[in-house]
Amino acid sequence: MNPQQNEVRRLLEKEGASLVLQKEGKPPRIDYQSGLLPLWQAYQEEDWAGGALADRVIGRGAAFLVVAMELNSVYSLLMSSGAREVLVKANIDHGWGRMVNRIKDRSGKGICPMEALLEGIEDPEKAVEKLQEFFAGKISG
Repeated sequence: MNPQQNEVRRLLEKEGASLVLQKEGKPPRIDYQSGLLPLWQAYQEEDWAGGALADRVIGRGAAFLVVAMELNSVYSLLMSSGAREVLVKANIDHGWGRMVNRIKDRSGKGICPMEALLEGIEDPEKAVEKLQEFFAGKISG
């Protein structure tokens, strides 16, 4: 684990946050909301290229956003194997506490909606387009 990854992991655990983004020269962005929306908002609002992310859960949706954000490092308490594949393909340094085959929905009985939405998509740009459509409908509706 690199020093940048260690620092965001430490902040995530210390703050009890759901997400910590950090980039040299900027104060860390710490969020407590669950789901992919906080990471999506960070992607939309600021440039985090070269930064590091620690998140409680990283599935394929979050992994594709990490690629689009051009982050250097990621740590997750819970990561899906599909997310790991995306990160490996993009050559992004990553670590995890627990690896699972797929992220489940909040009930624990089905697949996470973001995992289902991005099923079969391998291109990060296409994945971000799908997420844009999802969040545009969710926010306006």
